Amino acid sequence: MAEPRISIVIPFHSSYAAYLPECLESLRRQSCQLWEAIIVDDASPDRGWEALLDRLADPRIRLLRHAENRGQAAGRNTGMRAARGEYLVALDCDDALAPTHLAALLAALEANPAAGAAYSDYRLFGADEGVLRFPQKDLRALLTEQWIPHPGTMVRRALFEASGGYCEEPVFRAGNEDWDYFLSLAEHGLQAVRVPEPLYLYRQHAGSITTQRFARADAAMRERMAERHAALFDRHGLRRAFLAGGYRTSGKACLRDGIWGRGLALTARAAALDPAGMMEVLARRLRRSGGDAADGVHPVTG
Repeated sequence: MAEPRISIVIPFHSSYAAYLPECLESLRRQSCQLWEAIIVDDASPDRGWEALLDRLADPRIRLLRHAENRGQAAGRNTGMRAARGEYLVALDCDDALAPTHLAALLAALEANPAAGAAYSDYRLFGADEGVLRFPQKDLRALLTEQWIPHPGTMVRRALFEASGGYCEEPVFRAGNEDWDYFLSLAEHGLQAVRVPEPLYLYRQHAGSITTQRFARADAAMRERMAERHAALFDRHGLRRAFLAGGYRTSGKACLRDGIWGRGLALTARAAALDPAGMMEVLARRLRRSGGDAADGVHPVTG
């Protein structure tokens, strides 16, 4: 077997076993075949799904296990630290890749030696269909908006190692571990290049992490991110706007759930930190005539 250039890391739990065959088959159909896949089983109670790996008998696919459930951030760290490839890709086990995904992102990185990451647009499938486009922006924008999508993005392993990888703290079990990860990469000079094609196939279903749970936790997650990357936020003067976005999101979620005291307190904190941002949000809501605004939520994990 040729030495892999690309390592694909797939955090896994048996509750998603029905989606794994399609995920792995999309790897086997890649036009670029110099890859390995590392499935990290996060203490699944059911191991019957392993028969799939026996049937495939593909030496490029290997399995690692956690003795205890530790979450997706830990799964990605485990896989990427065991990886042999020069390039790393996080792939969610319920998603898939278009056949040219790996080849296109690898070519983009090789054509742009200063870039530490390459990403593509997303094609939605499953319960909803469409295309998500992620225009390329700058580092300053990354401090208030996660404009780099996470699953499917190809990162140079040297940059991952310099950053220390994903933060495994419990606060990020609800999400945002990917945005925090990109901020860690940004502290080590992250530049990203976009391949403007929908090459990552992003499944839409009821099990998606983009939920009310995420919105309720956004304020706490952003507070921790602002602490972890304080120098980065202070250098660009965006700490207040970043925190305010989280307070608005969590405040709105609490109000929706009838948690009036916390919802009003978080909304007031957002207004105090970023009055202009709050006015912009209110104006947007008025224009939408009471429509449901996103209020700064930018999760892209599956």
